[in-house]
Amino acid sequence: YFVDWKSNSLGIDSTSYAPENIATEMARNFYNLQLGIYAVALHRYLRRRLRGYEYEEHFGGAFYIFLRGTDPGKPENGIFFTRPPREFVEQLDEVFHGNP
Repeated sequence: YFVDWKSNSLGIDSTSYAPENIATEMARNFYNLQLGIYAVALHRYLRRRLRGYEYEEHFGGAFYIFLRGTDPGKPENGIFFTRPPREFVEQLDEVFHGNP
Protein backbone atom coordinates (compact mmCIF):
# COMPACT_ATOMS: atom_id res chain seq x y z
CA TYR A 1 0.00 0.00 0.00
CA PHE A 2 0.89 3.60 -0.26
CA VAL A 3 -0.88 6.58 1.26
CA ASP A 4 -1.00 10.16 0.08
CA TRP A 5 -2.38 12.64 2.58
CA LYS A 6 -4.21 15.60 1.05
CA SER A 7 -5.16 18.86 2.75
CA ASN A 8 -7.36 20.17 -0.07
CA SER A 9 -10.41 22.13 0.99
CA LEU A 10 -13.52 20.92 -0.82
CA GLY A 11 -16.11 22.51 1.43
CA ILE A 12 -17.15 23.30 4.96
CA ASP A 13 -18.06 19.84 6.25
CA SER A 14 -17.38 16.16 5.61
CA THR A 15 -20.30 15.84 3.19
CA SER A 16 -18.22 17.91 0.76
CA TYR A 17 -15.81 14.97 0.76
CA ALA A 18 -18.31 12.37 -0.42
CA PRO A 19 -16.89 9.77 -2.84
CA GLU A 20 -18.22 11.53 -5.95
CA ASN A 21 -16.58 14.83 -4.90
CA ILE A 22 -13.31 13.06 -4.16
CA ALA A 23 -13.39 11.48 -7.64
CA THR A 24 -13.85 14.92 -9.19
CA GLU A 25 -10.96 16.33 -7.16
CA MET A 26 -8.74 13.40 -8.13
CA ALA A 27 -9.36 14.13 -11.83
CA ARG A 28 -9.16 17.93 -11.54
CA ASN A 29 -5.72 17.81 -9.93
CA PHE A 30 -4.33 14.95 -12.02
CA TYR A 31 -3.96 12.80 -8.92
CA ASN A 32 -4.79 9.78 -11.07
CA LEU A 33 -1.59 10.42 -13.01
CA GLN A 34 0.29 10.86 -9.74
CA LEU A 35 -1.22 7.59 -8.54
CA GLY A 36 0.11 5.80 -11.62
CA ILE A 37 3.61 7.18 -11.09
CA TYR A 38 3.58 6.22 -7.41
CA ALA A 39 2.25 2.76 -8.26
CA VAL A 40 5.08 2.14 -10.72
CA ALA A 41 7.65 3.36 -8.18
CA LEU A 42 6.28 1.04 -5.49
CA HIS A 43 6.03 -1.85 -7.95
CA ARG A 44 9.69 -1.39 -8.93
CA TYR A 45 10.76 -1.13 -5.30
CA LEU A 46 8.89 -4.27 -4.26
CA ARG A 47 10.14 -6.18 -7.30
CA ARG A 48 13.74 -5.41 -6.30
CA ARG A 49 13.36 -5.88 -2.55
CA LEU A 50 11.02 -8.86 -2.15
CA ARG A 51 12.17 -12.26 -3.26
CA GLY A 52 9.30 -13.90 -5.11
CA TYR A 53 7.41 -10.62 -5.49
CA GLU A 54 3.97 -11.04 -7.01
CA TYR A 55 1.86 -7.96 -7.70
CA GLU A 56 -1.41 -9.67 -6.83
CA GLU A 57 -0.06 -10.83 -3.48
CA HIS A 58 2.16 -7.96 -2.35
CA PHE A 59 0.77 -4.75 -3.86
CA GLY A 60 -2.14 -3.67 -1.68
CA GLY A 61 -3.26 -0.50 -3.42
CA ALA A 62 -3.37 3.24 -2.94
CA PHE A 63 -5.14 5.42 -0.41
CA TYR A 64 -5.66 9.14 -0.91
CA ILE A 65 -6.87 10.56 2.38
CA PHE A 66 -8.37 14.03 2.35
CA LEU A 67 -7.71 15.04 5.94
CA ARG A 68 -10.36 17.74 6.17
CA GLY A 69 -13.05 15.29 5.11
CA THR A 70 -12.42 12.35 7.39
CA ASP A 71 -15.32 11.76 9.74
CA PRO A 72 -15.79 8.69 11.97
CA GLY A 73 -19.54 9.10 11.54
CA LYS A 74 -19.21 8.92 7.75
CA PRO A 75 -16.28 6.59 7.05
CA GLU A 76 -16.91 6.65 3.29
CA ASN A 77 -16.11 10.38 3.15
CA GLY A 78 -12.63 11.76 2.69
CA ILE A 79 -11.00 8.51 1.60
CA PHE A 80 -10.22 7.36 -1.92
CA PHE A 81 -8.90 3.83 -2.46
CA THR A 82 -7.95 1.98 -5.59
CA ARG A 83 -5.77 -0.89 -6.62
CA PRO A 84 -4.65 -0.39 -10.21
CA PRO A 85 -4.71 -3.55 -12.32
CA ARG A 86 -1.33 -5.25 -12.60
CA GLU A 87 -1.44 -4.94 -16.39
CA PHE A 88 -1.84 -1.16 -16.15
CA VAL A 89 1.12 -0.78 -13.78
CA GLU A 90 3.33 -3.03 -15.91
CA GLN A 91 2.39 -1.20 -19.13
CA LEU A 92 3.07 2.18 -17.52
CA ASP A 93 6.39 0.85 -16.25
CA GLU A 94 7.30 -0.11 -19.82
CA VAL A 95 6.37 3.37 -21.07
CA PHE A 96 8.69 4.91 -18.47
CA HIS A 97 11.45 2.64 -19.75
CA GLY A 98 10.85 3.93 -23.29
CA ASN A 99 8.99 0.83 -24.50
CA PRO A 100 5.48 2.11 -25.38
